[in-house]
Amino acid sequence: MPVLTEDEIRFFKREGYLVKKGALDPELCARARERLWDNPPLSFKKDDPDSWIGPIKPEEESLDKSNYKRGYRWQYRKVGREPWMIELLAKNPIVWGAAEQMLGKGNFPEPKGVRGIYCTLPYGDVERAPRHLHVDAHPFNFAVVGYIDHVPKDGGGFTVWPKSHRTFFFDYHSRYRMEPTPRVEIHKARFQAREENSYQTHGEPGDIVFWHHRIGHMASHNYSRQIRKAVLYDFVLNDMPRLQEEPPGDDIWIDWSDDVRDVPIGDDA
Repeated sequence: MPVLTEDEIRFFKREGYLVKKGALDPELCARARERLWDNPPLSFKKDDPDSWIGPIKPEEESLDKSNYKRGYRWQYRKVGREPWMIELLAKNPIVWGAAEQMLGKGNFPEPKGVRGIYCTLPYGDVERAPRHLHVDAHPFNFAVVGYIDHVPKDGGGFTVWPKSHRTFFFDYHSRYRMEPTPRVEIHKARFQAREENSYQTHGEPGDIVFWHHRIGHMASHNYSRQIRKAVLYDFVLNDMPRLQEEPPGDDIWIDWSDDVRDVPIGDDA
């Protein structure tokens, strides 16, 4: 039985993202929350939210990619290649089933790891700042963000600019490489002109967000009192070395499965 309904595929094609509630295993989410505290910044106390407020103290910073700590970012990548982390996200039945539905069975590799646990620290008592989007530089088809803990509104949730993938896809010389044309900056300014053009996701442990590789997005500002904790994985077609050499062409969905290509978007945008 297909994981995604036709309406969900239509929403993903039209908006560039899709939220699925309660997709991840609660026990594995709890295990990830616990493992995050393997090696925190020295002044962080597991049971003291006041100690989590960023930025990380200069003397506690680490540029080690396996456990990066700087500013308001804490990225614990060391656990990303452990088998249980792969089961938590990439090989979760809903996530993997959706990927097979969107890209086709056997068309992308078995996962060797996920990005790890990505955290945005609480900002504390600061002025609210505008949102600024970016488009990822590395080649992939779509990604998934999974929340392993509660993420409240304005709590650093993954933020997207809906429909922007249908603009930015054509603003690059390549389908997947980071080879922007001058149109990118023009369209970034247009999408960022009003905050209501963006949508900040939030939710409970186990909620996931699928997103298209060319959608404008950001890890939004965290005005809550808790650490935003998420796990991430990118799905990449086996044929990516060839596909990334291709220009965008006229069809944003040319490399996707028939299940995706055959669903009409259903709007005139």
